[in-house]
Amino acid sequence: MCGMSRVPAADSLLAFVLDFCNTYDLLEDPPDRLSIPLVDRVAERHGVPGFGLRAADLEPVRVVRNELYGVFAAESPAAQVEILNRLLSTYGAVPRLVIGSGASLSGDGVRVAATGGDSPVARLAVAAADALARAVADGSADRLRTCLGDPCRCVYVDRTKANRQRYCCELCNDRMASAAYRRRNR
Repeated sequence: MCGMSRVPAADSLLAFVLDFCNTYDLLEDPPDRLSIPLVDRVAERHGVPGFGLRAADLEPVRVVRNELYGVFAAESPAAQVEILNRLLSTYGAVPRLVIGSGASLSGDGVRVAATGGDSPVARLAVAAADALARAVADGSADRLRTCLGDPCRCVYVDRTKANRQRYCCELCNDRMASAAYRRRNR
């Protein structure tokens, strides 16, 4: 892990992507909780405009979620870039200059963003891929990770100064520390 990477800026769309990807959680029963109403609630919680998804979109949305997960699980920034480029191309992203918060700010708050998508699923995919692409382009690629807790594989962004976070949450950290303690004291 590179110690000089940047912590990604707080971004409501990136927070949405984390919660969206974590609708598959091996510590839950059943692990796959994805539903269209859940995607809508997660988007609302993060202040992300709805995508207009319908019940029939569930399987394509699941495919998008799994592809986005691949960005966090990728072994290198090059692999992350490849996945993101494929997503942006597949779902019809169009580059646009946008003004607004969360920009990699030049003086006037303008940045290049991926926009578009011909369907609700495509708009979701493009918006999510754009959030991850910004993090990767801003030097945060190695901070997009999957939890090392067993069996958890949730995604997270390492926001620690030392860039050493290994688990998605304190629960996983505590579970793994307890398991290591039990192994040492057998």
